[in-house]
Amino acid sequence: MEYRFCRDADYPALRRLWGQCFGEEEPWTSWYFSHHYKAEHTWVGIKDGTVAAQAHLLPHRLYLRGAWRDAAYFVGVCVDESLRGSGYGRDIMATALVELRKRGVNISILQPRWPEFYRPLGWDYTYSRRFYHLPLAVAEALQEMPPAFGRTWIADADDLDALSLLYQQFVQPRHGYVDRRPGDWRRMLADHRGDGGRVGLLLNGMQPVGYVLYKSSDELLRVREMVWRDRAGLDAMWQLLLEQAGSSGANRLEWEDPSEDSESALFSASHGEPFLMGRLTDCQAVLTTLEYPAGLTENLTVEVVDSIAPWNHGRFRWQIGQGAASWSAAESGAEPDITLSVALLSQLYFGQRPAAELLKAADGFRAGERERNLLATIFPACRNFISEYF
Repeated sequence: MEYRFCRDADYPALRRLWGQCFGEEEPWTSWYFSHHYKAEHTWVGIKDGTVAAQAHLLPHRLYLRGAWRDAAYFVGVCVDESLRGSGYGRDIMATALVELRKRGVNISILQPRWPEFYRPLGWDYTYSRRFYHLPLAVAEALQEMPPAFGRTWIADADDLDALSLLYQQFVQPRHGYVDRRPGDWRRMLADHRGDGGRVGLLLNGMQPVGYVLYKSSDELLRVREMVWRDRAGLDAMWQLLLEQAGSSGANRLEWEDPSEDSESALFSASHGEPFLMGRLTDCQAVLTTLEYPAGLTENLTVEVVDSIAPWNHGRFRWQIGQGAASWSAAESGAEPDITLSVALLSQLYFGQRPAAELLKAADGFRAGERERNLLATIFPACRNFISEYF
């Protein structure tokens, strides 16, 4: 199979393969291809002159470890059903990483349908969320429902500046979030409204204090994203939203909250679940541009296991000092101080779970107590947040 970026002439075959693998859910599929698809971001496998495999590499910028990182969001990864089980799925992921590395894109994320396909290839969970699915009456009973005096509820707002400012304030203490530019906001809201969604905006006087992207239909209130400035604003927003949903005939609530914030009075009715997987495309590029703790000086041999990216696989000398680091091939015969998979290294870098928890559960990880503590120092746990689905 030949792997390359998509061309205009490939488009009909690309759409046919998408339909075979995912169905033609309209109008969503046409909307996706008109708003997000770009040939230069679509990696394809060509067999017998037609598209037989594809992976859409949607560009984003993620805020990770104090810096903005270019990242690719893998979407629509699939192989023609007649060719499955022949290794083409692995190959399209491996060759896509080669191209991402050439472009300087050193991070990738994806939402897996089949996690066990991606884990051996170096991806693992780096984001999670809280899932709320409960009767509206239960939500109302859990919510304290304080009077929303002095607050104004706009049921369908279109103030992009207010939404953007609230989002920036909300994510500032968090980690792993997407840099949303005006074009990103317009596409996101067009997608949401095209599906019948609305944008609720809460004001305290004239000051925006929260927003919610929601849809109420078929007796279900579905919250896509909720952002707030403080607990009082969150409570008031729930009060007004639940009142509106109840009056429109909704009787159930569904919310997948990537903030996992326990401030919500509904938190006790939720459960946690994994969300997105992440992976380092180029360990050297990431680790040599990471800011290290001041005063930390180390000289380690690290063995990384990476089954599809040979530039990451092997033994490396990791030298740390003066807040920076180098990463180079280790001397022949050097025994590793740390042995770990690229998936584990990626999870440490993303920081969604504490290092001690990750290391305890990891298969194939080997290191002494001192090195374990060192990894925990370099990669402290973070509050990850992302609500983008592509």
